[in-house]
Amino acid sequence: MSQVAPGEPPEIVGPLARPVAVVDAGMRCTELDLLFRGDPGLPCVAVVYLDGGLGLISRDRFGQLMSGPFGYGRALWEKTPVGRTADPAPTIVDQGALIVDVCELVGRRDRVRRYDDVLVRREEGRLARVSAARLYEALADLMAQQAVRDPLSGLANRTRFLNRLTVACREEGPSIAVVFVDLDRMKQVNDSLGHNVGDRLIASAAGRLAAVAGEGDVVARLGGDEFAVLTRVAGGSRSDLSAVALGERFRQAIATPDPELPAEAHRVASVGVAVGAPGVDADTLLREADLAMYRAKEAGGGAVRVALDVGAGAERRAGAGDGVRDAIERGELRLFYQPIFGVNDGRVWFVEALVRWQHPRHGLLTPGQFLADARRAQHLPELDRWVLERACADLAAWDAALDERAPRCVNVNLTVETLRGAGLAQWVLAALRRTGLAPDRLRVELPESADLAQLQAAVEQLRELRENGVGIVLDDMGAGSATLRHLSVLPVTGVKIDRSFVAGMLDNRNDDAVVKLLGDLGRSVGVDVTAEGIEADDQLERLRQLRVPYAQGYHLGMPAPADHLTALLRTGRPRGVARVPMGRLDRPVEVGRHRL
Repeated sequence: MSQVAPGEPPEIVGPLARPVAVVDAGMRCTELDLLFRGDPGLPCVAVVYLDGGLGLISRDRFGQLMSGPFGYGRALWEKTPVGRTADPAPTIVDQGALIVDVCELVGRRDRVRRYDDVLVRREEGRLARVSAARLYEALADLMAQQAVRDPLSGLANRTRFLNRLTVACREEGPSIAVVFVDLDRMKQVNDSLGHNVGDRLIASAAGRLAAVAGEGDVVARLGGDEFAVLTRVAGGSRSDLSAVALGERFRQAIATPDPELPAEAHRVASVGVAVGAPGVDADTLLREADLAMYRAKEAGGGAVRVALDVGAGAERRAGAGDGVRDAIERGELRLFYQPIFGVNDGRVWFVEALVRWQHPRHGLLTPGQFLADARRAQHLPELDRWVLERACADLAAWDAALDERAPRCVNVNLTVETLRGAGLAQWVLAALRRTGLAPDRLRVELPESADLAQLQAAVEQLRELRENGVGIVLDDMGAGSATLRHLSVLPVTGVKIDRSFVAGMLDNRNDDAVVKLLGDLGRSVGVDVTAEGIEADDQLERLRQLRVPYAQGYHLGMPAPADHLTALLRTGRPRGVARVPMGRLDRPVEVGRHRL
């Protein structure tokens, strides 16, 4: 049986299985009744028939049988062999079966048997059991783990790193530093020794970086042969020497030989270190570390370059003393929209509203450049209200200009701060009345940064919105806090599959199974499902095969101002839902809750 590292959810059902009582099919029902009565914790029994076949009897269904009409069930069934009352076709899997595959089997069962236990075959034919609830709970844990972990290296992935970096930039304490590590001449290793050796080199480098990282540091693989470390350094007059020493520690870790690798798998890396000043934002700090790494590479590789006091003077730029509230009053905020397409018909069914700031001195700012200040100034609820009202007004304008070609709904993101506030439902419905937009034309997206406790505090407000027709969308399903548990608590009408699963579904069986499972789950419970992060035609074709109805991503359409999107809507669907040019816009990144 495969072992599971402490703290890591298992990928197979074996570790979840528990012993199951096994009875002969010839046992009388009265004997089984006594067995259940004698052990209140016994959920089910496996039944063995003479021909070696297996059946299953669940405690609840057997109890209903023995109660019977008017309380005469025991008298009617006491002498009946239990084999006649068992489910003769229970779900039976091997202990090595993947949890995602077993959940898919459970989801396809009829409603009466949907939540029956699953029988598990162990070594030498021994039987065990696992409940459907435990399977789905394990799947939720697995999805959350996979959403933040790189499968090749075992390190944190880019999403997890950016989230932790964003939080660290808001905290007080020693200076934050990002160490950006890039393996030099990785292409030559892949070309000369093969991609298998290249993958082994990446995994080895990950282990060596993690080994020299300090307690509390976050080590991540950002993609390809790029790694990053989030740490803290002492400030003061010698901060430049501290930053160089930090970079050298990780450069030398890569240079340490690994006897498990061929000698030709060279061990050279370029390292950039960026040390942030107070108030620095995550996007700026990571970008400066990346630029420092490129300076090291331009110097011949195998070197360290540093950038100090990154973001110094940020308080004099957009933000402090020149905040979002003033931007609203001066009319400087803008909304960009990203289309969400029907996978089969290519129609723009929904649009997601994304905020920008057209600053008079600094130009067009993305949320990563002003949200931290807005949060500190407690202006995020005001920002959310402005975005929602502007988005509703824009959709009403599209209705008037385009009629049936207008998007069906507009998606508006809400921050945790807004969900915590009072009167959420009242002001949303008031904004709809002011703009003349029907409630069923609005969908609010819940932040993936909110945990279940925060969302539960707002559940009554969300239910009031839902009762009035407003859609509730759970963003980034599987990432961070967003798991299957949310679907049983919140009045959700739509989910978005996190881009990390979409990115891996063509190469990773688990990711593909999760996308399929969420698509199937959406159809079974009547929830709209959107796949995020579409970057290629092959991904779109796979979504068609998996019957996922909606898709969103840069390959289909970039965020753009309303007038750019109007031109797209007038022309109807794009060419086979291929990439839709939306003007020359910088490729967005994601920092915190708001997409950039």
